[in-house]
Amino acid sequence: MRTLLLTLGLLATFAVFAQPDTLAMPVPPAVPEAPVPPVPPAATQGRSVVSVQVNSDGTSVQVQEEDTTKGKEPFTITTKRKVITILTEDREQPSDSAKMAERMKELRTERRNVFTYWSGLDLGVNTLLGPDGNADLDKDAEFMEIDNGRSRFFTINFMEQKIEFGSSNVGLLTGLGWEFVNYHLKNNVQLQYNADSVYGVVIDSPEYSKNKLRQTGFRVPLMIEFNTKRAPLPTEEQLRAKKGFSYDRKGNFHVALGVVGSWYYETMYKQKYRKDGEDQKDRYSGDYHLLPVRAALSARIGYGALNLFGEYSLTPLFKDGKGPVLTPFNVGLTLVGFN
Repeated sequence: MRTLLLTLGLLATFAVFAQPDTLAMPVPPAVPEAPVPPVPPAATQGRSVVSVQVNSDGTSVQVQEEDTTKGKEPFTITTKRKVITILTEDREQPSDSAKMAERMKELRTERRNVFTYWSGLDLGVNTLLGPDGNADLDKDAEFMEIDNGRSRFFTINFMEQKIEFGSSNVGLLTGLGWEFVNYHLKNNVQLQYNADSVYGVVIDSPEYSKNKLRQTGFRVPLMIEFNTKRAPLPTEEQLRAKKGFSYDRKGNFHVALGVVGSWYYETMYKQKYRKDGEDQKDRYSGDYHLLPVRAALSARIGYGALNLFGEYSLTPLFKDGKGPVLTPFNVGLTLVGFN
């Protein structure tokens, strides 16, 4: 009996010590924190903004933006192995005097272009003069008599440059043009040439409706140009006042005198006629002993936008000893001026 009571007491004592010291209290649920809004770059208050981007291959790029509150800060790009730095500086603004100088340069160019009469489309007629300066040619040159009305001279003067001598009244003119010279033969002859000379063979049939010799090449003038109209540049005070200013060549009388050099890269002989009721065209290439270069005295004269020209060749049509002594002469007008 005593043993049973002792055993029960030991079990009760073990049960008491096996209990936990404190009772478990239920844990209240966690309250989620409010998200922190991103700070815009303007709110950095003088600090650089750094962002890191992780690429799919594991590399990272760090970009540090410029801090506008500190002045000239570098813009850097940091990669895994390199740091790229970009420095920026404010562009220097031109001074008032620099602006005036630039505007004066523009007005000087405008005045030079207005009072130059080279660039444009020129159209004229050709003739050939004999050794005595007469259009009635000698017997040995009759095969080269030309129809003046159909012998046209056409140029496209597409570039010009003028150096003014202090004002628009006088200057040195040069430029570049494309030249087409046509000599339409008056007689029904067939041009022939050999190693020694060029000559013409009279043809009874067919009768040519077109029988011409053409040269194509480039031309360069070197002339002194005069203008009667005075066109002074405005003063800086007038420019600052922002008053309307433009050049006008109305009432301007102009004259240009000098020389024009030509180089011909192509010579073509063309005939057109009817045979068996059909139109036929023949074209022949060859130099026909024509001189490939020419130097001509040139004069251009006009009033306002009107411009007339005349050119008298200082070199003969044919090479020395290869044909009759003939001198080209042409006159015409400017159809369209490019200025």
